[in-house]
Amino acid sequence: MDLVERHKSSSSNLNRSFLSRTLTRRDENAEASQHAKGPLGLNTLYVPIDATTADLVFVHGLGGGSRSTWTKNGESSLFWPEVWLPNDPGFRDVRIHSFGYNSNWEKESSLNIHDFSKSLLASIHDCPSIPRNSDTPLVLVGHSMGGLVIKRAYILAQQKEDFASTARRIQAIFFLATPHRGADLAQLLTKILNITSGQRPFVTDLHRNSLATQSINDEFPQYSQDLQLFSFYETLPTSYGVGKSLVVDKDLAILNYANERTAYLNANHRDVCKYANQNDPNYKTVRNALASTIDGFRTRQTFSRRELDREQRRRLDAYLRVTDAPEDDFMDIDSLRMSGSCQWLLEKNTFIDWRDSANTQLYWISAKPATGKTIAAGRVINHLRDFNRDCAFYFFNYGDKGKSSIQSFLLSMAWQMAFSHTEIFHIILEVCEKDEDLSQANYRTIWRRLFVEGLLRTRLVRPQYWIIDGLDECRNNADIVPLLLKVIECCAIRILLTSRDPYESYRQAGPSRVRVLSEVIAPDDTRTDIALYLKANMHNLPSVDREERQAMSDKILTKSAGCFLWVKLILQELGRVHTSAEICQVLEDVPSDMNELYSRILNGMSAAPYGKVLSKAILIWTVCSTRPLTTEELLHALQIDIKDSIDSVERSIASSCGQLVYVDSHSRVQMIHQTARDYLLQANVHPEFGIRKSYGHKRLALTCLQYLNGSEMKGPRHRKLSVSSLVKERCPFVAYASFSLFDHITHVDATDEEVLSALAKFMSSSNVLSWIEYIARSSDLTRLIQAGKVLRSFLQRRSRNLSPLGKDIALLDSWATDLLRLVTKFGKELLGFPSSIFHLVPPFCPPESAPRKYFAASTRGIAVLGLSATEWDDCASTIFEPSEQYHALACSEKHFALGTFSGNIVLYSAETCQETQRLYHGEPVRLLHFGKTKNFLAAAGAKTIRTWDLTTNQQVWDIKTLQLCMSFATTDGDELLLGALKNNNLLVWDMSSGTLRDSSNWTEDLEGQQAHTFRRPMTAAFCMNSNLLAVIYRGQDILLWDLERDTLYDTYNKMTGASPMLGRRAADAGAIAVMFNRAPGANLLAAAYSDGDLVLFDTSDGYVKALTAANAHTLASSPDGRTLASGDGSGKLQIFDFETLKLLYLIQSTEYGIKELQFSSDNLQILDIRGSRCRIWDPVALVRQDAEDESSDVISLSTVSQAVRMDVGEDTPLVTALTCHEAGEVLFCGKEDGSIHIYESKSGRHVQKLLGHAEGVPITSLSLDDESNILCSTDSSSRVMVHRLVRQNKGWDVLATFFDHRIGMSVNQVLSNRGNTRLLVSSTACDTLWSISADASEVVCSIQREERSSYRWITHPMHKDQLLIIAGNIAHLYDWLTLSRLTNTEGILLEGSILPELMIQSITPCFNGSIVATAFKESLGARAKSKLLLWNSSDFNVQARSAVPVPKYHYLADQVQVLIGSDGQKLVFLHGSGWVCSVDTQATGLEHFVRHFFFPADWLSTDAPLIIKITRRSDILFAKKDEIAVIKRGLENSERGPDGGVGKSSSLTHVRRPSLQVPEDSR
Repeated sequence: MDLVERHKSSSSNLNRSFLSRTLTRRDENAEASQHAKGPLGLNTLYVPIDATTADLVFVHGLGGGSRSTWTKNGESSLFWPEVWLPNDPGFRDVRIHSFGYNSNWEKESSLNIHDFSKSLLASIHDCPSIPRNSDTPLVLVGHSMGGLVIKRAYILAQQKEDFASTARRIQAIFFLATPHRGADLAQLLTKILNITSGQRPFVTDLHRNSLATQSINDEFPQYSQDLQLFSFYETLPTSYGVGKSLVVDKDLAILNYANERTAYLNANHRDVCKYANQNDPNYKTVRNALASTIDGFRTRQTFSRRELDREQRRRLDAYLRVTDAPEDDFMDIDSLRMSGSCQWLLEKNTFIDWRDSANTQLYWISAKPATGKTIAAGRVINHLRDFNRDCAFYFFNYGDKGKSSIQSFLLSMAWQMAFSHTEIFHIILEVCEKDEDLSQANYRTIWRRLFVEGLLRTRLVRPQYWIIDGLDECRNNADIVPLLLKVIECCAIRILLTSRDPYESYRQAGPSRVRVLSEVIAPDDTRTDIALYLKANMHNLPSVDREERQAMSDKILTKSAGCFLWVKLILQELGRVHTSAEICQVLEDVPSDMNELYSRILNGMSAAPYGKVLSKAILIWTVCSTRPLTTEELLHALQIDIKDSIDSVERSIASSCGQLVYVDSHSRVQMIHQTARDYLLQANVHPEFGIRKSYGHKRLALTCLQYLNGSEMKGPRHRKLSVSSLVKERCPFVAYASFSLFDHITHVDATDEEVLSALAKFMSSSNVLSWIEYIARSSDLTRLIQAGKVLRSFLQRRSRNLSPLGKDIALLDSWATDLLRLVTKFGKELLGFPSSIFHLVPPFCPPESAPRKYFAASTRGIAVLGLSATEWDDCASTIFEPSEQYHALACSEKHFALGTFSGNIVLYSAETCQETQRLYHGEPVRLLHFGKTKNFLAAAGAKTIRTWDLTTNQQVWDIKTLQLCMSFATTDGDELLLGALKNNNLLVWDMSSGTLRDSSNWTEDLEGQQAHTFRRPMTAAFCMNSNLLAVIYRGQDILLWDLERDTLYDTYNKMTGASPMLGRRAADAGAIAVMFNRAPGANLLAAAYSDGDLVLFDTSDGYVKALTAANAHTLASSPDGRTLASGDGSGKLQIFDFETLKLLYLIQSTEYGIKELQFSSDNLQILDIRGSRCRIWDPVALVRQDAEDESSDVISLSTVSQAVRMDVGEDTPLVTALTCHEAGEVLFCGKEDGSIHIYESKSGRHVQKLLGHAEGVPITSLSLDDESNILCSTDSSSRVMVHRLVRQNKGWDVLATFFDHRIGMSVNQVLSNRGNTRLLVSSTACDTLWSISADASEVVCSIQREERSSYRWITHPMHKDQLLIIAGNIAHLYDWLTLSRLTNTEGILLEGSILPELMIQSITPCFNGSIVATAFKESLGARAKSKLLLWNSSDFNVQARSAVPVPKYHYLADQVQVLIGSDGQKLVFLHGSGWVCSVDTQATGLEHFVRHFFFPADWLSTDAPLIIKITRRSDILFAKKDEIAVIKRGLENSERGPDGGVGKSSSLTHVRRPSLQVPEDSR
């Protein structure tokens, strides 16, 4: 028995809750359900056809029944909840139920009121006709003890989280003679029952003031304040054999709550709930109270729906990108229908059967083209609306790209269903809020997310109809039929579909449970409709005689053969003639075949003396456009295309080609019918007006390019941009040209030189930046990605026939990569600031990229110098979390997930690499796995497996495991999750219940030494295509397990392949990683061995297929199975052809070992994790040629072994310290190998190596005194050196070494005075002042300190002979010459004060020394966010006791990530968003800082502290690995925006006096 069979054989009903299963077990005996009292459990009596306003539940009392309690004298016609209420207008939109439970006091029972309440609650919660996710109010009606059952059920619902949604829905409770404090009669009944044997706890619960009633009355008030409560009490006595009295007195029947309404009923205890007729006053009293309550819900829902139509509808419209277009289409079509037409369809038995049958069906209507299928579909929509049926519809239109795809169909149907069903609305809205870009996904993803995981799981309580017209006009129409069949199988949806082709043309090979009604429209069916059409247009026929007109009409009807379009065109022909002879000629000559008729029309257009150029252009644009253009759009397009002015598009269409093209009610230009488009695109159809598809698309593409190259799309003339700049107004054609250009490029001949030249001209002009800006303003950067892919495809198609060389080819090849990189590197900035593409993005692109080469050469713009890389590297994006360590990685179609050592799971968009959501696993995450068909994620740690529903972000299952899971797989439509564990166990879990379904040990059948050999595995891999599991053991052959047969499949040896010697130890080296080929039908297994070999096995015959050296530690297969990737401990990533192990590409990096690799779902990217980084690579090698082309003589880039070094090598040490010469000509940088180098500041060019500390000891700080040219340097061994430098003709040299001393403790700061006569060396425990001279250096003063973690020294900006120190929140002044303290013991208190957990990071003088900027950190981490406060320098004086931050700069406190420095006039900092910003002395009270430019995100993704400096010339220096990037003129650019500087309120102040003090001096 295979896994699926095991699963199915052991499956059970797991959808109902435990309470429902245990407490409402229904007796399967048919006689019990027909008992006179009524069936047990919750029974739905009535479901309204339209929307439900409320659920009404009746609960009987002691000895009653679900029917008998509510039925007078046992007459079924008097069962008023089922017979009267559904026909009452006040209850027609109310679902009605009756609940039965065994309260028969004549039989022994162990149940009490609490048990009945649990059963009631569970039954409501699990009732299939009451949707769980609904917010429909619940109204409960209880008679006698039933009221107590209801009260206890409501209390339980409030107390149990599982029933919270049910508790929220309970809005009102009606009590009919309920003994809230018990009843005396119950005690008498107990005495009588005690005579017989057995207990009835529920009767004891009814005693006056019993424990049960007291408990209920104690708890119910705290939960019931918001309920509407109604208590009705009896007034007539009840006879009970031994007496006659009231069963429940008034004082026991009412609660006396503020929110309670009471009323009496003129009836005894039994008759308060059963009535003789609808005029019974008691019935009216109860009925009216119920109706009034429900009407209140109705009013509230009306208001709610009104609000839904506003805000929530707006949100859903934005998510699905669907508006009122479906209704517009319907109105356009319905306006064409003649009154009384299509009645033949509504009267057909098949239609009536489809409409009214209890079973959902597919009604398939087929007919020849132009026979009125669309009009008939519109009539059906009208008909269903007349019957108040819920109806969603869609009209496919091949000529409109937006209306011919499965994606647009699914989105539209989901949108319409959402506004018909509240439950579906909330489901779809929730899905869209989790994935805002869902509307951009392919149709399979949309189908899965919106339908399979959402809409199809909703139980519809009233019939739903779908009308789908023109299936033949749907692209990939064969793919949609299985989806429709699935809809019918899962939901109560009836689908009517029209198509040219019958159902048999689409019938699937597999069986279907859906009943299909096929209907073929015959000419006789539409004959009456055509007659109506002719009658309505008879006055337009060219004859003065009524009889002649009728005869003419009859002749047309006879020849029409059921084709409406033919009739319409004939009437147009007749409208052009006037004599009887001409009329006869038309009727005789016009063919009845549509193609022949189209040919006749084209011949007539060809014979016209004027307008043929315009006619041809109109036809080409209407046939080949990706969507119908408006008349204004077409006007501009045509004028560009034919290079002539046009007075009116509408008149031009009417006069030149009105028989084939028309303008609809929304001013969109449309083909008269799809058959006309098909005819025009046929080969050699007409010498003058026939359209060759590639030529048509070329013409449209060239027109789009001509517009995009025009003056309207020129970029701004001035560099200084602003977010608030006015967007340039352009003509209506701009949207079509911008969005559709590359759709047309897809269809043009790639060898066309004219198209190539026009594309190159556009891509080399600044207009391309305006195009990118326009796309970015639309917030849809996927169009740029698509454009890049289209360019790549265009060049690949071209290379099959022509040489891939030339300037234009190189340009387009560059843009094919550049467009993708612009999105992945700068996507966030482009969306936030589209205009940044003009001047801020190009300078940061590589020199050989098109944006940099063509648009960053201005001598006045920003320039980025000093970097050696000339091209984009293969890293598309980097995700960096310095506080995390990544351990697990998984990819799906829409997301990739990273699992961390801290237990976090972070999901990112696969397209934009932006974080989308976070989950928490609770322990280090070792393994991740996405579902293939369902939107779930499974994660494994050492002890726990957890699964999440990614649609809701809710954890679904929490499964404890005894051993670590090595590998996951899913099968049976993701219903089963398989796990291979470290204890050699294969476990299978049912994802619908989270329970273990099966387990096996793949070593338990092995005997003796074999079982001992395979003890604890290292890793494992599944192949569900072959039902195999591969397991690796240290030093052993690879074990393959057959999952289907649950037996050993084989063992594989590195040298021989399949090995007959089970359990044999590997001769040379053992496998350390395995990976199956993921392609369906593939039988390949790759294994990496500890000796560095990579071996490929063929599992079908057991042979070794290939072997190569790779030193791989981890492996990954592309989803298509064509590519294998490997990673090793040195950070090297290699890409192989999977079938041959031929090396295709190599990426070398010095970052440490690759933990895991995964391919993206489209096979075009590789993701790796190492340490705190995840890199996304998209090397050109992954753009593989099609299989049929790889044997051709044309070798693509992807077939050539290439290598690229991503990062610096061992011989290029990283920059660790940086300082600038005051004059700004050179800069000095220290590196991690102990060397100090000089770079040219104007270019970033390396000038020379100046000197060095001990080899391999990193330089930690540098400072230069410009007055004396003395350089002070410190390394990580606490060695401090001071050198005097001299400038030579060809560079700099060391003139003398003044100081060389290794401090005995860690040095935190080294500071020198002006002229460098004093040197302060500071550590955590000691501050030492040295006197420095050419002759000797000596200690002037040394102050021992208590241990301190947060302090910083600086030369006082206004008094150069003083030192300023800030430690904690206290400042002190010291004398530079003697290090004697100048302030008093308490020092200067920094008011506020500073929170104790904040640590001083830096002190920076700014604004020519008048201000001191202090940066604090929350931790010592390199990437901890800074907190900035600015102080008046004058406040730090000898007499000062406190200092207060400058109020006007408070808004900066939380804006700074890195304080860069000051150029004298500006204080420059790196904002948390990646922007370099500044504030100056002119900053206003509006709290604005200025944004200048931004660094690319990958520049900022580093473990090390960011080293960023500013020179006196206002150039920004950025230490990027082993190089110095110089950003020139960056601060000259200004970007002011609405949020560009509004600071957040400071979080630094605290009311407590800080405890951290500067200690007394000790000498």
